[in-house]
Amino acid sequence: MSRAYAGSGRPPPPTPPHGERRELDLYDLIEMMWSQRGTILAVFLVIFIVGGAAAYFMLERSYEARARLLVLLDDQDLTPGAAGSGDGFIIEQVMQSEAEILNSEAVRRRALEALGPAAVLPEGGTEALALRTLRQSFAVERAPNASVLIPVLESNNPARSETALNAIIDAYIEYRQIVLTGDGFSGIADRRMQADAAHAAALAALDEFLRQNDIVDYEADRAAATTRVATLQNQMLTAQSAAAAARSAGSAIEERVSGMPESIEIYVDSSAENQLAELRLERERLLARYLEAAPPVVAIDREIAELEEFIAGGGVAGLGNTRTGVNEVRQALVEEQLRQESQGVAQTSLAASLRTQLRAAQGEVQRLRALAPVFRRLAQDVTATEAAASLLATQQAEAEARQSLAPGSADAIRIVERAYAPPEGSSLRKLGVVAAFIFAAGTAVLLGLLRGYWIQHVSPNAPRLRRPVFQQTAETTEAIGPMPSRVAGVPVLTRIPQRAAPLGRR
Repeated sequence: MSRAYAGSGRPPPPTPPHGERRELDLYDLIEMMWSQRGTILAVFLVIFIVGGAAAYFMLERSYEARARLLVLLDDQDLTPGAAGSGDGFIIEQVMQSEAEILNSEAVRRRALEALGPAAVLPEGGTEALALRTLRQSFAVERAPNASVLIPVLESNNPARSETALNAIIDAYIEYRQIVLTGDGFSGIADRRMQADAAHAAALAALDEFLRQNDIVDYEADRAAATTRVATLQNQMLTAQSAAAAARSAGSAIEERVSGMPESIEIYVDSSAENQLAELRLERERLLARYLEAAPPVVAIDREIAELEEFIAGGGVAGLGNTRTGVNEVRQALVEEQLRQESQGVAQTSLAASLRTQLRAAQGEVQRLRALAPVFRRLAQDVTATEAAASLLATQQAEAEARQSLAPGSADAIRIVERAYAPPEGSSLRKLGVVAAFIFAAGTAVLLGLLRGYWIQHVSPNAPRLRRPVFQQTAETTEAIGPMPSRVAGVPVLTRIPQRAAPLGRR
């Protein structure tokens, strides 16, 4: 193809070497598109008709059901409007938490269990396919600057979209109570049963340990053994002291008894003493009748004085009846000596017996002390499992108490608007047809350009541009080639090539 540049204000393009292709410009692209207009039109029609028909017949009308849920923050509510409560939670965190719970897989599974797969897929399908359909068609939107969640569900049937969305809302209201208050009947109950079983096993191990070692109560037995050791030590020391004291007392009594006679005179019976007693009685009778200066009284006084002087002078020694007997003092001392000796022997025997008992008690204390580590471990297991079971029992009771309470008017989630069957649906047919048109046009133009480029520049039969021959003039330069003296009546002083071209030889 050649263009005439003479007489125009546009300089001719640089001439490529013989056999090489020059760069394409917009005119070349338009020319290739025009030359392949039949191909472009045919491809466009085929793709557009097929794509448009597919969009028209395959894209069905969809119905979008919407609901509105108001999230409240109430300190008196047992289930706060978030996955937690406190001053650290702001409204954005609360809304995000509630949106995550509403859009969770557990809520959709609960809704599907309540509806059944047939309510989501009337044409039939598995539970997994119905769950995937709910996942793809359900979304949660948030109103800006408002504590409102907007669940949205799309379906090709308005009644089905209403039913499915209301089921999801009901499942969400129920599930969030379990999440935020805890399930006291399943998780905590199972853990409590495990804790009770562990506590029973720990008790059985401890009882078996006590039975094998003949222990009733370890702490009480050890304390009793320790007390018994101290008591036996005191008793042994007391017995030893008593035995030593008894032996000392016996030795002292023995020394005292050795110098005492075995028998002594008990009394001496003489007539002089009897006569003296009779004279004194007679004097008393006389005084009853006479005065002391009376001759009979004076005479008897003289007799009494002489008799007393005689007795005092020892005149009656050895006369009369004398009675002897055992020395009672010595006998009492001997009995005391024997008692002390026997007591010393008894206390010595008692001390020996107490020493034997003390050794046995000390051995028992040592045995119990050696068993202390095993007992401590088993007792700690019992205490720990009992504390865990008690804590889980408290948690279960609290969870059951919370779940038994109805949400009431202070529930954190208020259903502002339940889902209803949308009266009008939306369709993507127009958008599908437009997309088919754009895709068909772009594909057809691309294929046309490729075919034109192949035919004109790549194929073996493509035409090659020949080097044009310009007339040599005096104004022609060796490096650039011929240069006209005037262009459109304006003198040409110089010319700059548009792109690099090989210079001609001098």
